[in-house]
Amino acid sequence: MKNNNYKLDHVKIFKNINNNTKVEILKYGKLIYLNQKDVLFNEKDVIDKVYILIDGKVSIFKISENGDRKIIFILNKGEMVNEINLEFKRATISCEAFEDCLILEYNLETFLGMMKNDFELTKNIISYMERRNRRLYRQVKNSISIKIDKRLAAKLYRLANEYGKEIDGWHFIDIKITITYLADMLGCPRESLSRAMRVLETNGLVRIENKKIYVRKVEIARYFKEK
Repeated sequence: MKNNNYKLDHVKIFKNINNNTKVEILKYGKLIYLNQKDVLFNEKDVIDKVYILIDGKVSIFKISENGDRKIIFILNKGEMVNEINLEFKRATISCEAFEDCLILEYNLETFLGMMKNDFELTKNIISYMERRNRRLYRQVKNSISIKIDKRLAAKLYRLANEYGKEIDGWHFIDIKITITYLADMLGCPRESLSRAMRVLETNGLVRIENKKIYVRKVEIARYFKEK
């Protein structure tokens, strides 16, 4: 790739790779620009690419049999978007731009060649996917065993950790997120999410002003950990 004016230092899977791989990363990558709500790929699409998020955020989600959307992750810049599927190349998830973003696209076979020649790259990808799977397992556990108000508290705590800005004892979640989107993240009806949000507001754990969400981070962590 020529005339690059962006940096790859923040890309997790590119840490400590060898110099030859760095050259190939720039040479073979193709830039894709997505506007907010643009779809990168849909579940069951045949994917023979590897996508790396350079800037912005994307939503990773699945659609239920009833047509309901379940948000699995919000991915940030520097993260790998899709899994590397060697046998089943159909996507098991969908990906949509949460905001305007910039993505690097690689041909799967080309990327596998880079992995073959640089074990550090391969190790980074294994480590990254391990962390992502652990995060997914925690979500599955919470969705099965925890009441919706506590699930919402746990989700808001994580969002405050990732995107929070402390203001007068509150943590403002500094991303554009709606009640509908939160419902999609928890895989529940919007009405149920609204009721759970009111419970948290009544307990002084959350406040909403001008569609912006503020949380008491320490208190909300204590709330969702209580049995």
